[in-house]
Amino acid sequence: MQAASECPSALSGKGSYILERRAGSQQQVSYDETPIIHTSLQSGGRTLLETTTYQGLFELSRTDRGISIEQKPINDLAKFFPLKPKPTISADFEVTMNGGTKAKTVKLQYVGDQDYAMGECTYHVLKLRRTDSLPIIYDNIDYYAPDLRFVVAKEYRDDTGRTTIVGYTKISSGKRASTEH
Repeated sequence: MQAASECPSALSGKGSYILERRAGSQQQVSYDETPIIHTSLQSGGRTLLETTTYQGLFELSRTDRGISIEQKPINDLAKFFPLKPKPTISADFEVTMNGGTKAKTVKLQYVGDQDYAMGECTYHVLKLRRTDSLPIIYDNIDYYAPDLRFVVAKEYRDDTGRTTIVGYTKISSGKRASTEH
């Protein structure tokens, strides 16, 4: 059994932690004293997605299977942190993808909070309804863990009103294990 003191946190210092949703798939999250969080998702030994985010909540860049998208904030994102329950946060971005630039607005609406467990570690999460239009349309609820500076789960509602939560189930400190032999 893992003691709470052994559960990773991204509140200070420099380091990384690994999140797992299913066997063979690992998300490495790297952080330091700045608000910038770097992630790398690997599955089957291949890197599928790399992102750079502001506090793990606003995507600044992503490379998804070799396709790059840059998102430059127009607003000062620092004014939203530390994150507190608010009716709605709205941030504007210039998005560069496929050789063109478009404007978009990301809206985050506070809808509640709860505890969320990953293995032996439990984190307090803020539930934020995210609406976003680029690079794809999002309308879901993010489970954001301020102690990790990362979204640990997403809640989706289908056309019938049925809810599905897709989230990480395991967390550990440090670098990912090598898949090479």
